[in-house]
Amino acid sequence: MIPIRDNLRCSIFPIATLLLIVLNCAAFVAELMVMGSGDADRFFSTWTMVPARVVDAFVSGEPQLIGIAVLTMFTAMFMHGGWMHLIGNMLFLNCFGRGMEARLGTVRFLAFYLASGLVASLIHIASDPTSMIPTLGASGAIAGVLGGYLLFWPLAEVRGIFLLVFIPIPIRLRAYWFLVAWFAIQLYEVINSIGQVVSGGGIAYWAHAGGFLAGLVLAGLWKLYRPASSVCYMETDCPPCEEEHRQNEEEDDL
Repeated sequence: MIPIRDNLRCSIFPIATLLLIVLNCAAFVAELMVMGSGDADRFFSTWTMVPARVVDAFVSGEPQLIGIAVLTMFTAMFMHGGWMHLIGNMLFLNCFGRGMEARLGTVRFLAFYLASGLVASLIHIASDPTSMIPTLGASGAIAGVLGGYLLFWPLAEVRGIFLLVFIPIPIRLRAYWFLVAWFAIQLYEVINSIGQVVSGGGIAYWAHAGGFLAGLVLAGLWKLYRPASSVCYMETDCPPCEEEHRQNEEEDDL
């Protein structure tokens, strides 16, 4: 299933979510320009994350090498391996990022996103510290968004498209069904990959699972601090709901 949107109505404009989408798209445009210039190898070698190089940098103890290694963990979050990789990630971010940003606030959401991506990268490195395969993509950070969304909005309705061969079928289902199923697939692939030698590029399932769990934990900590919020509500056929939502916000402000 390809998620398109949820049924949350939120009072906060998703500045951070849209900014992240713009930055990811801008980074991909930069990639296309570099590939057209013939300097792609050096560009990707510099800005993607290579697990073995990160480990070697920390083992060396050189501050400059460590700084570069940490930087690549963040720059790799905004790079993608192709149009479908980019579009898929941005659809997920647009669908689930808006509610998360509203619940956390713009600045906290950005910190949450980057922290989830960082944890995802670390878990990916831990899965194979000797790997020289470059890693790129926003999937780990977005997986954190999915984990947090599952905790905050499990009963929200996700609307999307299920592809039956090449036939798009509109579908709606509760967020918890979609997100639990998504995580179960990542976990299955993680278990299936244990003991296998990866010789080429592929999907970083360890990063997906790690990012999801990181988002779940971080969102859980925030929920302990602020258990409830009326910043969003689910669309219904009830006309007074929006007015009630505004009244709840005013009470929260007081």
